[in-house]
Formats: sequence, C-alpha cells, structure tokens
Amino acid sequence: MKLSKFADMLAQARARCLQLASEWMKRWPRRHPRRPTRGRPDFRSHRVVFLVVCCLLGLLVFVTVLHMIGTDTGKARLVHAASPVETVPVRRQTLEEVIGGSGTVEQFNTVLLTTQISARVLEVPVKIGDIVKKGDLLVRWDDRLIQATLESNRQFVETSNIKIKNETRQVERYTALEEKHMGTPLDLEKAEIALADAREELAKATVGLRQAEIALEHVQMRSPIDGIVLERLVNPDETTHNDQIVIKLGALETVLMAAKVTEEKIYSVQLGLSAEISFPAFPAETFQGKVFKIDPNIDPVTRTFTSYVEINNPDFRLKPGLSGFARIHRTAKDVPAVPSVAIINPSGDRASVFVVDNSGHANLRKVGLGIVVNAMTEVTGGLKEGEKVVTVGQLYLQQNDKVHSTSKSNIAK
Repeated sequence: MKLSKFADMLAQARARCLQLASEWMKRWPRRHPRRPTRGRPDFRSHRVVFLVVCCLLGLLVFVTVLHMIGTDTGKARLVHAASPVETVPVRRQTLEEVIGGSGTVEQFNTVLLTTQISARVLEVPVKIGDIVKKGDLLVRWDDRLIQATLESNRQFVETSNIKIKNETRQVERYTALEEKHMGTPLDLEKAEIALADAREELAKATVGLRQAEIALEHVQMRSPIDGIVLERLVNPDETTHNDQIVIKLGALETVLMAAKVTEEKIYSVQLGLSAEISFPAFPAETFQGKVFKIDPNIDPVTRTFTSYVEINNPDFRLKPGLSGFARIHRTAKDVPAVPSVAIINPSGDRASVFVVDNSGHANLRKVGLGIVVNAMTEVTGGLKEGEKVVTVGQLYLQQNDKVHSTSKSNIAK
C-alpha cells in the first residue's frame, strides 16, 4: 500500500499543531526564574498543557484524515483504501408510468361526397358543424331534365323493340321466299342488316334509359354515416358536374384525441395502451380510450409528437376541436428495477451501472432500460434480482475498485 502520502498528511498536520502551540506559549505570561511570583503557575504546568493540546490536536487530525478517507473516493484511492459508496439491491416491482399530453378532438375519418350528375342545385339543407344521421338529406338537385331524358329513352326503347319485331318478320319472310327460290339473296341480306341496326338502336336506348334511371336516383344526396358536416362546397342555384366534391363529413361514433406528448416519451407510448381523457367542457367526467395511432414526426418548434387516442362517442358529445388532456398509462408488472440515480449515461445507448460483487469490488456493467417512474427505472437486461448496485459515489469509481457500503446503505436495506 502507498502509505507515504498518508504519513506526509499526518506529518504536515503535526507540524502545524506544534507551530500553533509554540505561538500560544509565547503569548503565555512567563516569570523570572530568580524572582518567584506568587499566585502564577509553574513553568512545568505549561509544558503539560502544551503536550495535552498537541495530543488532542493530533488525535483530531488523525480522526479527520480517517473520515476523509472513509467518505471521499479520491482520498481513499490515494492510499488504496476501500472507496465509500451507497448500494441498493435490485428488486422486482410494479411500475406504472403516466404520460400526459394536451390536445384536441378530431373526427375518426373523413367521408368525401361527390356528385354523380350534372344538374342545378335546388336545396342544401345542412351547414358546417351540423350533426347528421345516416339517411339525412344533404343536397337536392333539379330533376326535370333528367325526368325528360328518362321518358325519352323509355319511348326510344319501346320504339326499338317494335322495330326489331318488324325487321325480324322481314328476315323470316325473305328466308322463306329464298327457300322456295322466289326471292333473292340480296333482299335477305338487306333485311338482316336492318334487323341488326334495330338491335343496335335498342342497345343504345337501353343504356340511355339506364343512365337516366341512375341519374334520377342521385338527384338527392343523403348521408351515408352518422357524423358532422366539416365542409359544404356547394350552394343552391349552382350547377355541379360529375365527380365534384360537394360535402365533407366526419365520422363521430368514434373520435380521436390528438394528444401532444413531449419527445422524450416517444419510446414509452405504444399502440393499445389505455388512456383517460378529461375535458374542461365535461369537468365531472373522465372518458376512457386507447392509443390508436402514433405520429413518428417531431414538431421542431414544440418538440412534441402526436399520439391519437381512440374514444367511443355514441352520443356525439365530443366534437372536433374540443380541447382536453389525455393521461396514457403504461404498466410494467413485477419487473426488476433500480433507483434512477444509479444509472450512468441513462439517455445514451451505453447505459450502465456499477455492481458490487461478493468480494467488495465494483464492476461496470451495461444494462437495458425500460420505463421510468418516480425515480425508479425498469431494467430489461444486464442485472439479476438481489445484485447490489451503487447509487452514491459511482461517478468517481473505476473498474474493479474496492468499495465498502456506508451506514446509509445498511439503513436502506
């Protein structure tokens, strides 16, 4: 052991004590040896006092040095003594983390309604923000032209059917004449061509009739879902064209709470975690939900990401834009955990702790980390239950340092 430095410390302290005692003696009143002074102490008593003071000061210095070695890792390493640390055993616990974030309600999905006809709008009985039920009228168009087209095509179909019957009889007549050698092949061919033209006209008339029937079915647009009107993009007396978006609906049977969570919790939030949501609009109620979607993008200004919590909304009380606060619960049951202060470099990829073995030596060990709750951190790998980790003094330790636990560690046990 390197005891020379420890001896130097004691020698310096002793020299300082002698210097102080010498100065004290110079100030003490001295009598002349040949002229005794009545009532004054003898010089021998001064020497006794001096020796007692030196012993007391030496003892105080010795105790102080021992205390420094027992409490200061750097001083203990100088003399190869055991470094003082506090340790805590790894224990299995149940940790529940609550992740909070404020945000607003959004519709679960959006339905875009487009036109199927080109016609003039007669009526739009809804406005933005209206709650609609499935089957409610949203838009009504002028159907007079469609009705006329429908009737015209219906008559065209009937006329085509009659024409086909006549042309069919003509073909049959010319066929019979040709069999009796009374007709010519040219007449039969012309009759067959006329029949084919009649059938083509019937096909076109049938398509037109069907198109008119479909258009008539779409002169009224009704809501396909229970929801809320997000946008109304058409007004009465406007003429729309095919595939034009006229109404945007938001589904409200289920809504999403878009909670803004700080970026350090991005790996704590997981799909399916339960959540409690409170709204200032409903101060006496708490709504239950679960994490449905996680936006991986971080807002560069607020340093937050968005967690979408799904909430059932059968009565449509929760509407888009309503503000609230979500508390997402993440629970780790019966997992090994250590105090967070024991972890070195907890935010990096080389998180580690000092583990004290049975021989009293501290060894650095890499660990995997889980959730952090109330200054306790879940350990997912690298430690076993019952192993002792250093919680105080680890920043000054080196690999394989000899350590001893202080009284606080014993009390913590």
